[in-house]
Amino acid sequence: MVNLFEYTDYKAYLRALIKGSDIKGFTSRLAESAGCQKSYFSNSLHGKSHLLPDHIYGISEFLKLPDDEQEYLALILDYQRANLTHYKKSLLKKIQGRQAAWKDLKNRVQQKPLKSDDEDIFQSYYSNYLFAALHVAVSIPALQDMKNLAQHFGMPERLILEKLELLEKMRLVEKKNSKWLWKSGSLHLPKNSPWIQNHHSNWRMQALADLPYNKSESLHYSLIQSISASDADKLRFQIIRWIEDFQKISGPSKPEELVCFNLDFFNMNKV
Repeated sequence: MVNLFEYTDYKAYLRALIKGSDIKGFTSRLAESAGCQKSYFSNSLHGKSHLLPDHIYGISEFLKLPDDEQEYLALILDYQRANLTHYKKSLLKKIQGRQAAWKDLKNRVQQKPLKSDDEDIFQSYYSNYLFAALHVAVSIPALQDMKNLAQHFGMPERLILEKLELLEKMRLVEKKNSKWLWKSGSLHLPKNSPWIQNHHSNWRMQALADLPYNKSESLHYSLIQSISASDADKLRFQIIRWIEDFQKISGPSKPEELVCFNLDFFNMNKV
């Protein structure tokens, strides 16, 4: 799947669409939607001449791009057609802003903040990994009673019960008869959240705790490498696309196993 926001070159984007398309006569259909001859369209994609804003609008409509992508495609067209240095810099700054917004995970994943009238309860959720673990665990039928939960986590029932009762106050789980059930909460913390460090630290610690068991199904990978700035950006886009694909599979998946997915990819500089 071709992601428009990875491109600052509209020609490269259109060429990638054509290359990846299995639609017969796709180039001709793009030229027709642009309102120009196929020869002119092809020459523009592979030569020095440029398409016009009207052409790009027609292509955007044909591709049924959402408003933000239509605006971005028009923006990178303007960038490539511009001649004045200061104007090109201004356009590039806008392009980079749009790309940064796309790469921000809060815009890529479903976000539902915790709701509670008690700030202390809200803060508790991210104080210990067990809150999030139990919150999700009770979506699994085999882990909806106290005995199985205590056995699964290797903890006394009183401690499990204490955490579940707090989760119930947060309206994230509920007790029906002797069963504890998942109630609500598809949660994502933005980068500027005061609890983000706790959240990541909790689960990195669990990843480290898993290492000594050397489980065949566990995946742990660390790599330090020097690469080009452009390749680093390509990898960021690829990782974010993979996270979206991960959610498409995990979201509707039948609750059977409790898993943890940690991911780190960052520049080794402090500024």
